[in-house]
Formats: sequence, C-alpha cells, structure tokens
Amino acid sequence: MAKNNNLEAQLPSKRKFGLVIQGALMSVGRTGDKLHQTPDQLKKEGGIVNYDCRENINKIIKDFGHLFDQIVVSVFDNQLKPEDNFLGAKIVSSPDLGGILQVGHYKDNNKARQFVSTLNGLIELEKSGIEYAIKTRTDTYLDLNKLIESFFANDTKKIGTTMIHPPTYLLHDLYFMAELKNLKRFCEAVLAFRRFEFISSVHRDMLLKHAFVEYRDKIGVNDSDYFPNFPPDGISLGVRKIFDYMFANAYFSLGPEIWRGTLWRGTHFAPDHFASLLHGNKSTRIYNLPALITTDWNRYFQFMNETQNRSKTLPDKVKARIGLFGWQLWQMFRKMVRYFV
Repeated sequence: MAKNNNLEAQLPSKRKFGLVIQGALMSVGRTGDKLHQTPDQLKKEGGIVNYDCRENINKIIKDFGHLFDQIVVSVFDNQLKPEDNFLGAKIVSSPDLGGILQVGHYKDNNKARQFVSTLNGLIELEKSGIEYAIKTRTDTYLDLNKLIESFFANDTKKIGTTMIHPPTYLLHDLYFMAELKNLKRFCEAVLAFRRFEFISSVHRDMLLKHAFVEYRDKIGVNDSDYFPNFPPDGISLGVRKIFDYMFANAYFSLGPEIWRGTLWRGTHFAPDHFASLLHGNKSTRIYNLPALITTDWNRYFQFMNETQNRSKTLPDKVKARIGLFGWQLWQMFRKMVRYFV
C-alpha cells in the first residue's frame, strides 16, 4: 500500500487499511449548506436534492485509493445498475430493508440502512485481513489523508467519530475510523435486537445500544436507563453515567478541519453548523432528574416484551402513565422558565 510522506511516520507498519463507502447511489435530502432548514423551507428554496453519488465515489477512489489495501462500495440492490463499476473498488449490495418512518419529516430515517451497509462492507474487508477501517458515505467527500492523521494522533483503541458533543449527548455519524473489529462490533450493536430503537434520535440511539451491548456490566446502571425520553431536555443520573462513560472510553472526535472541508451532496456545511458544537452550547445542567420522569417506559416495556417475552403488568402501565405525565409537566415548566427568563 502506497502512503504519502506525512502519514508514513504515523501509521503502524505492516498493517492493512480498508475503506467502506456506504449508502445510496441516488441520495435524496438536504445539502450541507441547508442543514438547519425546516422541511417547508427546503421545499421552497430547493434545499432537497436528488444527488447522483457515482461521480463522487469515483473521485474519492481516484484521490485517496492509494491509502488503502481494499475499498468496498456497499449499496442496495434497488439502485444498482448493470453498468455500475467503480475502478479500484469492489461493490457489495444487499436488498434494501427500507427506512424508518419519521412523522412530519420529509423522508424516512436511514439509520438502519447506514449500519447494515456499513456492516456488509466491513465483513467484505474482513475477508482480506483488513485491520483498520474507515466508514464514509457515498454522498460525502472529505480529506481521508487528514482523517487518518487525526485518528493515529489519538487513542486508536477507541472509535474516531465525526464529532462527540457531551453537552447535548450527541454522537455525529458522517464518518468513522477504528480497528475493524471495533467498528464491526459497533455496527452489530446498533443493529441488535432486530434493530429495535432505544430512542428515535440516531445520534443518541447508536451510543445507547453500543453501551448496552458492549459495556453494560462496566457501566452498572439499570437497564431502563438505556431508554431515556430525550437527554438534552432532562436526564437522570443513570443516563448521565452511560453517556459520560462512552464519551470517555469508547469514542473521540476526529479533527474539526476534516468536516470543515467536507462536502455533503455537493456543498460545504454552513459555517455555523459545527461552530456551535465547538465553541458554544456549553451545558450548565449539572442536576439530575428522577428516572421515573426521564425514562421512556413504554419503549422500555416494549423492548422487554420483544426480547424477554415479558408482558406489561398493571404496575408497569401505572408507572408508564405517571412517568409520561411527569415528563410533560417538566417540559411545560422548562417552557415557562424560558419565556419569563
């Protein structure tokens, strides 16, 4: 594998590197500069695009293919054309399992698609003895030289992520780099329990499921703590322990210069997108709320029913009702405080 001079001194010798480029070949959604627009604004201002990713994939391979021992383009059967061929990469495809319905959103959530296609790519890399892997997207272009440099300047036993933001309990998922075995276990954890969602937010669900599958014994909190309503709006001590542990032990943020130069569906992100994550939004919410009102009990009991065949009892139903009522009261209180303060 040929490497440039800047990377040569940092990379482990005799190690094999792989790249998974995953996702749709025709990507529908926001462009980077329209990230914060509402669905209505997107429709009015043309922020939703149908982005053909094929040229972008070829550019990634042309510019950075020399860094890798193997490159896999992992897609779905329903978008693959007979003439599709990416020189220097192997295509793997699988049936499209579909998206997750998002009420009031302009399209379905692609979380499961992302992790299925990533896992398929990693399994293919694993056959060739790849030891370190990068996951990026078919509709995203970024400097993979800088990404590798940033990864090896940090703790390589952890997963290098686009961004972690502890104040809002957020794990950003545009691209990852890790030892292949760690990245594979991460994907398997997110897809565990027949892809059951612990919370609807992908940026928190993937962390919670990873923690539950891989680190539950070390974290030592109640299983119900893995099913919070929405941590940025209120959190219990148990949930805080989960996020604190994972941010300290499982992930780190790759260099901010990488996403500053990243193109998503053909455009850079708006300058303020990551600025608030780096320089603002510092949380002063050091208090913990009771788990009774911060837990999504209905989701937790549904999970128990599907995985342990445990039916919801009358006390469970009462707890769920009280918890939901308490959460709604807490949200009303927060709105009143913001209004008057």
